[in-house]
This record gives sequence, structure tokens and C-alpha cells, in this order.
Amino acid sequence: MAGESFFTVGERSALVRIKAKPHAREDALHGVRAGELLVSVRAPAEKGRANEQIVRLVASALRLPASAVTLKSGASSSHKVLVVPRDAAGRLSALADPGSVSQ
Repeated sequence: MAGESFFTVGERSALVRIKAKPHAREDALHGVRAGELLVSVRAPAEKGRANEQIVRLVASALRLPASAVTLKSGASSSHKVLVVPRDAAGRLSALADPGSVSQ
């Protein structure tokens, strides 16, 4: 993958850097820019709705249950960090290419 990686793999989990766009026309992953995975969701950025949808969308793309993906930081920011299980780290690179992910 060209450019800076949007995830860091640790001993037990991987951290995924997200740039969120709430209240969008569609729920979609748009590849990587500036070291962050671009994620748009239809949900508004109020009462955690967009955060919940981002977690569900990323979990689905990684073929994980939503409960396996957690928001580590950025609850009220467009820049977020998600925690995913380390065993899903191998599938993270595929998210960098939006054409390779089926939701």
C-alpha cells in the first residue's frame, strides 16, 4: 500500500485511524488518505449514532461482529481510533482499496 498506513498492529489488537464523514449520502469506505481510512455514514453526528454506524460498517467490512470493534478515541471528533482484534489485522489492508470491499 502506498503512503502511510492507517492501522497499527499490537500484541493483542490493531488500532485503526478513521476520518469520519457523518450525515453522508451513503454508508461507505472510501480508501485511505493522509493515514486515515475515510468512512462516510448516513447517520447524523448526534447522540453517538454516527459512531455506532461507523463501528458496524468497519466490523462488517472485516467480517466481524460489531461487538468485536470498539471506539477507543474520537467520540466527538471526525478523527477516530477504533480497536479491532489482532486476528483481523490481515484483512485491514483490503480496506485501503474501496473497490475490494463489499458491504
